[in-house]
Amino acid sequence: MPKRFVYISDFFADHVLGGGELNDKELINLLRESGHSVVRKQSHLITDDFIEHNKNKLFIISNFINLAESCKAKLTTARYIIYEHDHKYLKSRNPATYPGFKAPHKELINYTFYKGAAAVVCQSSFHKDIVISNTDLTNVVSIGGNLWSLKQLDMLRTLSARDKAKRCSIMDSRIDHKNTVGSIKYCNSKEREYELIPSSGYEEFLERLGSNDTLVFFPKTPETLSRIVVEARMMGMSVTTNNMVGATGEDWFRMKGPELIDFMISKRSDAVKLIENVWGTAAVEEVGKSKEITIISTFHEGGNYLEYFLEDITRQTIFDKCELLFIDANSHGSEREIIETYMTEYDNIKYYRLAEREPPTKCINLAIKKSNGRFLTLGNIDDRRSANCLETLYNALLEDDTIDLVYGDSYQTSVANETFEQNSSEQKLTEHSRFPFSRENMIKCLPGPIPLWRKSMHDRNGMFDQEGCDFADDWEMWLRAVESGSEFKKIEKPVGLYYDGGRSNQEHNTEQRREESRIFYQYSNVFGSKYAEYEPYFRQFI
Repeated sequence: MPKRFVYISDFFADHVLGGGELNDKELINLLRESGHSVVRKQSHLITDDFIEHNKNKLFIISNFINLAESCKAKLTTARYIIYEHDHKYLKSRNPATYPGFKAPHKELINYTFYKGAAAVVCQSSFHKDIVISNTDLTNVVSIGGNLWSLKQLDMLRTLSARDKAKRCSIMDSRIDHKNTVGSIKYCNSKEREYELIPSSGYEEFLERLGSNDTLVFFPKTPETLSRIVVEARMMGMSVTTNNMVGATGEDWFRMKGPELIDFMISKRSDAVKLIENVWGTAAVEEVGKSKEITIISTFHEGGNYLEYFLEDITRQTIFDKCELLFIDANSHGSEREIIETYMTEYDNIKYYRLAEREPPTKCINLAIKKSNGRFLTLGNIDDRRSANCLETLYNALLEDDTIDLVYGDSYQTSVANETFEQNSSEQKLTEHSRFPFSRENMIKCLPGPIPLWRKSMHDRNGMFDQEGCDFADDWEMWLRAVESGSEFKKIEKPVGLYYDGGRSNQEHNTEQRREESRIFYQYSNVFGSKYAEYEPYFRQFI
């Protein structure tokens, strides 16, 4: 049955003659030849209203650097796939700068956008493995190839039959990560004759490239497939390269010349079938199951608090708009039984038990990856909330889309399992969240124990720093967001009850103070006039 597609990209082949753009052009042509309707739209022209008015269509998202953050969030309420050409889930877009191509979690961006896709289509198994190792997503697939027009494949077939000089072809590129300099050094070290091939017209470039018997190419960043490497093989050339090229890991890479060209012809229909079939009933239903708020609750040995916490959190006035997501870091008590009792009554409670004990920050990041809500909040099992806490914070975020995070006051108690309404705090407020938001006031962890924030904030700023933080992961996360331009807002009313204890309230923990001091100096530019006031305190722990 014919489908209606909206194909979104920063540029198309009539704007930029790049590998991704050429692939997109051919996929659009193939979809149209198969009877589907395809509307092209540059990403900077997309608006929230356009997405809303086209929700009955299927979106294919190619390169999206110029796509507004609000549009990414809006698309998560529609049906779309991401046809990934590089690594836009990382700030650097270059996994090669990290050991094993795996970046720290705080470098991960656009996570919600990738997670909301019906599929993330990668160019090769190599590409797919890198994406999964960094994101843990379960919707990633590999198409294992690229697309060329029949005319281009006929030309490559002709070029494959021509005699070749015993000389190396090197792409003459000014793009640093294409590493022309490295290829030249290699040829010189091996005393191999080489020819620099400038980026001219597409056909002229291929003719000159294919006139020699070997392509030398040492990219500095992982090539998701490498169109030029595959073209060299289709022209019958040998390839000397490094471990950064996705094509070399595919079973078909042993082919070359006409055999490989015939294989790529079959890939044309495979690509169309993948796009046609990726939207199944389950993918459509999943959009409808999304919740507004995910309450993240992580714990280890939490039996003393869980019953009271569940009784408290399920009375939230908008609990039906929430999913409560538990990450149990391998507790050994009755935690599972307590939670499963509530799960029989509430279908919006999810429970995951880890096989090993993991640090709290890693558990929080895992919960974010599993979350379906547009907004996130921390459900610390020893803290309590007013019945309308989430509704109050949620409404504040809905009223102002320039705000990324809201917080309110919290009472403070040293008695476990008291309630917001009946407690011994004598209305004593926690120190940090008493102050209104400003960059200077971020000298304290302003959001306190019960913030509500947009999940899209992680798309711009990465995840909690599980590699560098053991105590002040929330303070570091909020500082990173504010440094990059996020605005917070305080609700001038108490909304929670903070239990005075736990891992972040240890007065004589030198390790904790050193971590806080490192964060203080790292974000010194945020604190303004407060920097000089607090610097002597933090200096003593360095």
